[in-house]
Parts: sequence; structure tokens; C-alpha cells
Amino acid sequence: MLVDYPIEDRFILQEHGRCPFLNESNLCDIYTELGEDKLCETCTNFPRHITEFGGTREIGISLSCPVAVELIMKRTEPISFTVSETDEKITGYNDIDASLYFELCQARDTAYAICQDRSMTIKRRAALLLDFSFELQKKIRKRKCGDVTGQYSDREFLKKRLSVLEKKYSGCKKTERLLGEWLKVYDGLEHIKPEWTDMLAGLNEFVSAGIIGAGRLAEKVNVREYEYEHLLVYYVYRYFLRAVFDGRLTEKVQLACAALIMQEMLGCVFCSEDGRLTFERQITAMRIYSKETEHSEENLEVLYKNFRKNKAFSYRAIMGIIFGSGLLP
Repeated sequence: MLVDYPIEDRFILQEHGRCPFLNESNLCDIYTELGEDKLCETCTNFPRHITEFGGTREIGISLSCPVAVELIMKRTEPISFTVSETDEKITGYNDIDASLYFELCQARDTAYAICQDRSMTIKRRAALLLDFSFELQKKIRKRKCGDVTGQYSDREFLKKRLSVLEKKYSGCKKTERLLGEWLKVYDGLEHIKPEWTDMLAGLNEFVSAGIIGAGRLAEKVNVREYEYEHLLVYYVYRYFLRAVFDGRLTEKVQLACAALIMQEMLGCVFCSEDGRLTFERQITAMRIYSKETEHSEENLEVLYKNFRKNKAFSYRAIMGIIFGSGLLP
């Protein structure tokens, strides 16, 4: 669904959708010349993201930013985060449960460790991440997350749990149907850029044809597996702790796994066209996907609703896709 707006409410973008105020150094002329307070609402809110948890403020830049996605994805080492203290006075606290917040902070550190464990393929990491969130969800109401976090910090436990998951979900035969249901949902979202509509058309064709050669293509797509690692870490950083506000943790991780699977599928489509997945096409796909899903609160809410109620996006369905589709080697 591509939404059009009255001409007086927009300005004309340059070729490839580039903002005319973005200079050759990818810096905004409005910001440079006039200051931050002169930015429009969209540019003020995006691509930066800021979330406050009591006296802690977390700041990041969305993957929709061309410079940010390039800097993040070209890094071969695991991503780390910088923590600093300021003299800024706290003007007010948001209403969060402090005990749950600290439990989720510890759990997120474990989630990072799972995502960045390069002794495992990205498929296994994604499966354990989703499984971890599913088990945590059961404990959130009683504030017993620490028990689960301890288990999933143990390598021997992870090996045994992974064996159970692979045995249970590797034989999933419904992946094409499930992915077809996914694409119906994505087709129904508000589309911000025409390029996204074209990408979805390619995905629909790939899935309709039975994701032929997914396993072979996935081997080529995952040559730079660290890019998908960074993708998972990005979503965990940005969304995991937001469960402190609504108690819904699993859907935040479902969002990460859905992004991973969609990017893996796009990579397969590009590989089938070009014989390989270039870095440029990879970051373009990540940038556009981020913009289409993260820059629209309506789109995010539709996805969250589907994670909660649509069986095609359930824990079991995503596990089946991870292990049974061949999209993740």
C-alpha cells in the first residue's frame, strides 16, 4: 500500500530518493547552517532514536541512515557500546519498574552474547535468541527473569537446548506458506518508498516459486555473516529494554528475527539476479527495510499485533522458518 500525500506537504527528492539538503559529505545543510532547532519533525525524530529509562538515556542512529548503516555493517569486529555519565540534571523520571529494568538489562547482556557467539551460525544464534525471549516472557510478571538469564548464559545449556530446537523444527514443511502470509502483511503496510514496493514484488515472486535454491543461495548470502550479527544486535539494543514499559518482550525479539529473515530472503533474491550479494545492495536493503518498518509507528504497531495474534509470526512459525526454510545456513 503506497500512500501519497498532497504536493504542498512535501518537497521534491533527488534521484534515488536523496534529500536535496544532504551534501556530498552526507551532512545536512539545514543542520549545519541553521542549527538543530530548524529541522522538520521527521528529521528531528529520525534517523536518531532516543529512549529514556529513569536516569538512563540510550541514543542510537537508525539503520535507515545511509552513513550509519554503512559504518555499522562494514565493521568486522563485534559491536560494542559506549557508556558515559553527564552532569545534566534529571528533570523527571518515566514510570518504570526498577527491578524489572535491571533484570532486563542483565538479560540483554546475555542476548548480546548469544548474538555475537561466532562459534555458532547465525541461524542457531537467532533461534536461541528467540527461545531466550520466549522463556523470559514467562517470568516477567513474577520478576523471575534472573533464573532464565543464568541458564542462557551457560554454554553447555545452550548446546543442549539448541539440539532440542533443531530436532523439533528442522522438519518444518510449511515455510513457503508461512512466508507467503508474511508478505501479505508487509504488502499491507504503509509504503514510504517505491523501491520497497519493488523489493516486495521480488520477494513475492521468489516465495511463489517455492524459494527454489534457498540453501545454495544462502551460502553466498552469508559470506559476510557478521552483517546479520550486527543486524540482530541493533534490534536487541534498540527494542529489548522497551519491554519494561509494556511487559511484552518476545514481540521485540520477533521483530529482530523477522528483520533477519526478510534480509536473508532479499539477499537470496539479489543473488539469484546477480550471482552474489554486494555490500552496496545489502546495506541498501537494510536501509530501506528500516525506513519502511521503523519510521512509521503505525507499521510497527501492525507488526507487533501480528506477532501477538497471527500464527504465521508465532514463536513456532519463526522457529520453523529458521530451521526448515534453508534461508539461514
